[in-house]
Amino acid sequence: MFPVQVPRINSVEFSRCEEHKQITDHGKSLSPIQKTDAAIKEYVDHAFWKNEVLRAIEYSEIDVHVKNGVVYLDGHIVSAASQNRIENAMRAIPGILGIRNNLVLDDRLTLEVATSLGKLEHTYDCKFFTGASHGVVSLNGIVSDENVKLLAEKCAASNPNVRGVINNVRVSGTELELQDQPFLQPTIGEIIYFLDGISGVVKQVIMNPNNRRVIAMTVQGKFTDRRYELHSLTDGKAQLPEQLVAVPMSVVRYLTKASGFLYINSTERNRYTDFDAGTFIVPNKDWLPPYPYCPDDVLFPVEYQDADIQIAYEPYRFPFAAISEDASLREQLLANDSPGG
Repeated sequence: MFPVQVPRINSVEFSRCEEHKQITDHGKSLSPIQKTDAAIKEYVDHAFWKNEVLRAIEYSEIDVHVKNGVVYLDGHIVSAASQNRIENAMRAIPGILGIRNNLVLDDRLTLEVATSLGKLEHTYDCKFFTGASHGVVSLNGIVSDENVKLLAEKCAASNPNVRGVINNVRVSGTELELQDQPFLQPTIGEIIYFLDGISGVVKQVIMNPNNRRVIAMTVQGKFTDRRYELHSLTDGKAQLPEQLVAVPMSVVRYLTKASGFLYINSTERNRYTDFDAGTFIVPNKDWLPPYPYCPDDVLFPVEYQDADIQIAYEPYRFPFAAISEDASLREQLLANDSPGG
């Protein structure tokens, strides 16, 4: 029999973000209720994994939290058919007292975004074609000028359930330039490795609010500094200090939920910069970050401080720092990504 209806729970009683903050003391013993919740979570994860369709399409896109016997589902799934599979997979799991389903369906999200774009289509006499894949919305169509293209991007990004916008709209009379930079969302707390093996931990992401895409991340670690290398050679005691640096997503080679790898060495200081709080702003309190981020996870470049500003997304642009005086970052990447590099 399907689990009983979810009891009336205050919306502030459970917060995925608050729950994440509280999971800090790994040595603390679990209470009986927490042990039961952990066991239910394992059952749910296993049930999703056993379903071949869910395992292939949805498994990695669903976050499962259990509190006091109530299962909370967050993330993005493809359609109502996937939702039915999820519900069926949970039917036989014992101990579930209720389910709070916060999953966002791509087909519904596509309809919501298309509806919101209707006013622009009427005003500027154009037609947009939208699609969504696990919350990432793609825009296609032909418009009269660059401003309309950016307005469409910002309109789609205004939906809080959108994870990011890929804008493939073409301006009439110009060739379409497809974005080379893939959609990437580094996980807060994951380990990022430079080519030389030096690593750091992701602390926050830096986002373009016009399209909700991550353009850089702050990484904390002990990075190579020649000054400290020289000191260590002379006295053998110098230790590298902890540093917080801003790394553009355009130098990311590979990324998973657990770890990421960069194209660059930690010594290539022209490819990343020391973090400067003065070049970033905190989003307004009423701005909802895209899944899976929490409000404290996101920063905006300071040039986006004006809420009405329109800044074009450029895949290789690092808007808050000069990457190199001698060559563009794109040229450096191409040179670094040569065969055998």
